[in-house]
This record gives sequence, C-alpha cells and structure tokens, in this order.
Amino acid sequence: MLEKLKNGNPIWIYYIDIDTGENLMVPQLMKGIIPCKYHVEKKEFPRYTFVKSEGQMDGTFDMKRKEVRLYYRKDNWKDMTDVDLYLHLDKPAPVYDMVDGMPVGDPALPGIVVKAFRKVVTKDGQTWYDIGADQWVKYDGIRVVNEPFQNDHYHSVIADQLTILPLKNVKGKIDYLPGKEVDVFDKPYGQKVGSVADGKEVEISGQLNDNGEITWYEIGDHQFVTGNYVIIDEDE
Repeated sequence: MLEKLKNGNPIWIYYIDIDTGENLMVPQLMKGIIPCKYHVEKKEFPRYTFVKSEGQMDGTFDMKRKEVRLYYRKDNWKDMTDVDLYLHLDKPAPVYDMVDGMPVGDPALPGIVVKAFRKVVTKDGQTWYDIGADQWVKYDGIRVVNEPFQNDHYHSVIADQLTILPLKNVKGKIDYLPGKEVDVFDKPYGQKVGSVADGKEVEISGQLNDNGEITWYEIGDHQFVTGNYVIIDEDE
C-alpha cells in the first residue's frame, strides 16, 4: 500500500527594503510535499543591493511554520538613521520625491524651519533629510537647530506683531507620515505642548501667515501646527 503524500506547511518569503520596511515585490508563498527540499532564491532588484536574510534559505518541508525575509538597500545608500531634529533653511532648498530623485513643487523658502525624521548618507558622501511624505532635501545651505522656536526672539516678535485670522468651520487633516506625529506648539514659534498623529482630522479655528514664509494653523486652544503638514478640506 502506497503512503499518501502530505503537503508541508507553506513558507512565506518576503523581499524587503531594510530602511523603509516596504516590500519590493508581493510576498511569495512556497509550497511542497513532506519531506521534499526547498531553496529560497535571492532575487535581484534594479538599484538595490542585497544586505542580509532571516530564516532558513534552504531546508525541507514539514509542518512547522516558517518564513524567510530577505533585506535589500538602495545601492547608492551607505547608511540610514532615524532622527528627531529641526532644519533651518539658509537658502532656497529644492524638495525631491526621494534621495537624488525628481524635484516636486517649488523649492522651500529660506528662513523657514522644518522637522526631519530620517537621515540618509549616500556612498558619494551626500547627506539627505526626509521632511515629509515623499519630501527629501539635500544638506546644502541647511543647518541643524535645537528647539528652534523656544529661544528665537526674532520670530517671537514677528508672531506677536501678526494677527491670527479667525476661521470658522474649516476642517483639515494632518498629512505627515504613517505612524509619525507632528509637533504642536502653544503659539507660533512657541513651546512644544504636544503632538498630533498623521491622518488625524482637525478643526482649524485660526490662521497666521508669517510674511509668506510659514503658515500656522490653530487647531485648538493654544495649539498650533505648521501649515506644511496640514491639508485643508476643499469642500469646506
């Protein structure tokens, strides 16, 4: 009597960008008969270099749960680190959709301060900062500042001289990055009092425009966020 063949537990295979966590292709499902052997292919992707793998690349099918993760990095990236800092733009700064990518929109104006949460150093020595969804700036004419609004007397004077325009029934949404939060200040260029998550809907009760450089939105009592991270509901 022939023994009945039995399927082993399928093996999930993931090909992942090690810096962003994004899948480079749809996860693959490998199936086989117990106790047949399997081999996970180390695929090649344009403009990516293989870094490491987790899980058994070679083995035999059985009833154990298995998964294999293969990690890749963009071939011109040397290092990527998460940061939590502010950048002061000393001159117009082109904004790109990715490191060494294509320009998007108008250059960011000099004199403004933006928050960065990722830093990339490329193999040719360039430094780039991620300042928002698909928004990267090159470290050129930019300097890192600590607590940029807390002790900035010049900006405090400007904010005190400008009038907050009252708004009524204006709704918006925080447009930052998945899983990240935008800082909330007690006044324009004031002290940080909290944060608000990406994707959260907010009701805007006031607006202050700093001479065309930075727009601030009031989203609560003594709660302000910079306008570059807010999308206004056009239906309002």
